[in-house]
Amino acid sequence: MTRFLNLSRYNEIGANCYYIEDDGYGLLLDAGMHPKYDGYEAVPELDLLDHLPLKGLFVSHAHHDHTGAVPLVLERFPELPVFMSEATYFLAEPLLHNSVNVMKKQRYEQGIRECPLYTHPMVTAQSKMWRAIHFNRWWSLEGHPLKDPESESHRFRLHHAGHILGSASIELQLNKKRVLYTGDISFTDQTILKKAELPENSMDTLIIETTRGAQSTGGGYSRSKVEKKLIQGIQDTFDRHGAVLMPIFAMGKSQELLTLLFRAQRRGELPMHPIFIGGLGKVFSQIYDRMADKQISIFEDIRPQVLDWKKMDRFKPQAGHLYLLPSGMMNEMTTSNRLAKLFLSDPRHSVYFVGYADPESPAGRLQATKTGESLILNRSDGPQRVRCEIKHYDFTSHAQREDILSYIKRTSPRQCILVHGDPDAMNWFNQQLTEQCPKMKVTIPEPGKWLNLD
Repeated sequence: MTRFLNLSRYNEIGANCYYIEDDGYGLLLDAGMHPKYDGYEAVPELDLLDHLPLKGLFVSHAHHDHTGAVPLVLERFPELPVFMSEATYFLAEPLLHNSVNVMKKQRYEQGIRECPLYTHPMVTAQSKMWRAIHFNRWWSLEGHPLKDPESESHRFRLHHAGHILGSASIELQLNKKRVLYTGDISFTDQTILKKAELPENSMDTLIIETTRGAQSTGGGYSRSKVEKKLIQGIQDTFDRHGAVLMPIFAMGKSQELLTLLFRAQRRGELPMHPIFIGGLGKVFSQIYDRMADKQISIFEDIRPQVLDWKKMDRFKPQAGHLYLLPSGMMNEMTTSNRLAKLFLSDPRHSVYFVGYADPESPAGRLQATKTGESLILNRSDGPQRVRCEIKHYDFTSHAQREDILSYIKRTSPRQCILVHGDPDAMNWFNQQLTEQCPKMKVTIPEPGKWLNLD
């Protein structure tokens, strides 16, 4: 019997973590932390792994909601091999070290006593258990490439998922059952990355993300149109002698937007004004320069300036400057949150969002705030009145719901498990698949409840 367990605490976009067991082989798919919560509340239900067999952990990509709890899994299972793509291997370690720094701040500034949940020495030591795996080749669960895949009853391979550098969908062969866990995927070419390249033949079980299930693409959407609107918005801000703040994820979105904006500058659509990034954005950009298949080098060609956090007390936005600063959710204590008050109060400036923000996060609440209204971005500053321009430009790195639905129908799995989405998103897919694919078993897995895989 093959069975599935959702270890995420909530059915929403958060701490991804899923367990599959087949014939005594237990496998874990991702181990993330929830961006909205702190301490152990942000961690998956790892206690449910007690007394269960565990052969390996697969990390789909290096975003925190998929990797943040990896050290806690390895604390419980010190000899557990961790499989990931080569790029994820290099991106994940600095991300986890940054997570330690954030949790230390949470302890000292917010009094969260259990933080940090892990330490720098733990991350450094545990990374030796990680195994970098190449795409499109069958591997054994011991981490060896297979010349004769049919010789192994339990095996896996990774497929390019198109979400960020190194993102992978994980195909599992469990005896005669074929399972695909997509992780986060994109079926659209981005500025740097090509779209996903996933298996098209039938699956027994498809475990698929539903992030944008509640968002219709709308007629006439194209990434190039959104790019033109963003460039025009930036130029309009410069014309009124303002600056632009982009709260942005340091990994993935920063590198995409740096490249996009630099190309616009080279085409003469934007002036060659300075672009600033955060220190973590620099670390990830250097890895992108080393590993991404692209023609532009971020640090040799674009040459972004790194904002010195030691000088933030004296920081003032300068007209014509672009600030791509973490985090995309504008969580408290992040650079974008701390500096936002200097932009919000001045009608010359703009705050532009280019990716997903949880509606309850500071970024989500700011996007819902109209000019002239007030909101609290962080507890230390109190209410702030919004006088600057606030806009969202949809440069999503997640697949559109129509593209995901089309992929599900093409692969026609016997069982489709919907994950990584808010309730409205999951329910949209559930309704569409129930109506259009009546023979398919569609499941929204309840956290902590076992599910048998047909």
